[in-house]
Amino acid sequence: MADRKDQDKKVLGLHILYVALPLIVVSLCHLDLWWICLVILLTHAGIDFLKPIVQKQLKLPTAWTFALDQVLHIGILTCLVLMGAKNGTTYLPLDTLNLIFYVLLVGKPSNIAFKILFAKYQPTSKKKMDTITGAGSMIGFLERLVIGACLVYGQFASIGLVFTAKSIARYNKISENPAFAEYYLIGSLFSILSALLAAWLCS
Repeated sequence: MADRKDQDKKVLGLHILYVALPLIVVSLCHLDLWWICLVILLTHAGIDFLKPIVQKQLKLPTAWTFALDQVLHIGILTCLVLMGAKNGTTYLPLDTLNLIFYVLLVGKPSNIAFKILFAKYQPTSKKKMDTITGAGSMIGFLERLVIGACLVYGQFASIGLVFTAKSIARYNKISENPAFAEYYLIGSLFSILSALLAAWLCS
């Protein structure tokens, strides 16, 4: 959906509906947060609607457009959280908000960022793929969650175990396909950097 909403208005509408549903639930449970939910919905819809138009008019690269999109979304959410905290309308402890923020950062945005930034390094193979669709993205997400947990508990050495487990699972492919090995290394390093950056932003 994230890839198709820029070209198909119906997909964009469905995406906005998915965003609206949890916001409606939150506003019904906490009536004093209705305006925050409304601002989130309107700004999210506006950014997603204008993104392909701005990209086309300014002829921006996909990576720049994605970065601008994420900065705007995160910036708006951060401002609203700070305003809510200042007005005494924050219902969750700061640590819980930071945890939610971290999970959101290392989830879909990180997966999409990797695909956009490093698409040219992805090895092309005529052989049938021997992996499950979406498994790589899920592994990357879980990997970044584990790295975050290791950082929280100060178990820095344990981070190496994550990559050892990945390397064992992909050993044959790494040893037989140099192009895949390089792409695998890029993905692993990106996971570390994105997890560290997300942890820093949430600290």
